[in-house]
Amino acid sequence: MTSNIIPYPPTGNDHRIILAGTDLIFESIDNIFVYPSLLDIDRLKKALSRTLSIWPILAGRVIVNDDQYRIEFSDQSIPFTYTENDQLECWPNLPVVIDDATICEPFIDVVQYKPVDEPLLRIKVTRLLRSNEYVFGTSFSHLVGDAASNIHFLNDLSRLYQDLEPLLPRPIFDRHLWTKEDADVSFLSNLKPYRNADKCEIIATNFARDQANSDQLNLSFSSIQLAKLHSLAGDKDEVTVHDALNAYMIVTMNNNSIQISNEYFQRAYILVNYRDLLHSIAPVGHVGNSFVIMLTSDFPNPFSLISIAKTIRQAINKCRHEDFLKKWIPTADLMMRQIIKDDKLNCVWDTNEVVINSNFKYDWSNQVDFGMTNQCRFHTITSLKSYFRIFRLNPVKDKESHWIKDQDGAEVSFRIEKGAMKNKFLETYRHDIKTNFINVE
Repeated sequence: MTSNIIPYPPTGNDHRIILAGTDLIFESIDNIFVYPSLLDIDRLKKALSRTLSIWPILAGRVIVNDDQYRIEFSDQSIPFTYTENDQLECWPNLPVVIDDATICEPFIDVVQYKPVDEPLLRIKVTRLLRSNEYVFGTSFSHLVGDAASNIHFLNDLSRLYQDLEPLLPRPIFDRHLWTKEDADVSFLSNLKPYRNADKCEIIATNFARDQANSDQLNLSFSSIQLAKLHSLAGDKDEVTVHDALNAYMIVTMNNNSIQISNEYFQRAYILVNYRDLLHSIAPVGHVGNSFVIMLTSDFPNPFSLISIAKTIRQAINKCRHEDFLKKWIPTADLMMRQIIKDDKLNCVWDTNEVVINSNFKYDWSNQVDFGMTNQCRFHTITSLKSYFRIFRLNPVKDKESHWIKDQDGAEVSFRIEKGAMKNKFLETYRHDIKTNFINVE
């Protein structure tokens, strides 16, 4: 059964915003949240209506005029689907990133890109009758914003469902627009991910090949294990736990691949959030795709945990300088508009490069728990070869069937070449976990 939820009270007032070039991501952010007990559907609908009043952008529609993309805040309805499932005994024990998309497909009503007609948000709730669990599926248009924007909206929804006030800051929707004159052509060397764009059909063919030749791995690290890695990665004031984790993944891949194929990763792309670094462009609470894709310099020693961790941190620190961002953002904006005009995608990296797309700073399950503290499990889909996705660990049940959660643990998901490379990597990882990383340096 599908209901149409409208914002109450309506606040859009037919306001329009022009999307920046860096907002032109024609995909959706699709997630699943699983709850062990009742979600009150009527209460959830009312909370959604109130949340849309605070987030009128999501009750809007995309309008395209020539090469200009706008969102009109038109106070239109959002589809909310409720269904029941009597086939599943209970929600299975799954990693955060699910490899088999067919598991998730029945539980998500996916947003499509269709100007004028398509909503920017879709909600689907499925009650599992045998276990009385509730599966909350969300699909959020990437044109609206990134993961930080999505989790901000969902946390507002979760709090209003609990009759709590949304946390500050409130969402800010207007975008800073750039002109060709703002771009700095001398900065193009810093924008390799945009210079490496390719035709959509070529990228799709390459992705299909990589999917066929690789397997997904989901590796869990406890907070204690991460603290150990951090201690091995050098000065704790100079690098973070997150840097140490990524460095461990890269150095482990490199130590194994050099033995098998004489190849190794020499640098990394890192997606970095720049909110509140340029307050006039992206203050805290800004809704948009407020991130840069930063390429590190070559690792001075690609087989050293400390060397890689420091190189990652240096790249992140560099892209957080105001002068750097004032050149990077308008130049990337201009290039992204041309990529879209040429019907290309900027999802291309070299075989000696790895991509780091981390959600470690966002605890999705705790932020969208609807009051069920440490009981919500979060899942998403899509993994790519040599592309690290990092999330907080989900809660699990202990021997007494009580929910517990390692608040600072992490899961890393990525795809790796089948056969010897995968087997060697897993062997090393398991040995490192067993020996508390005694051989990592």
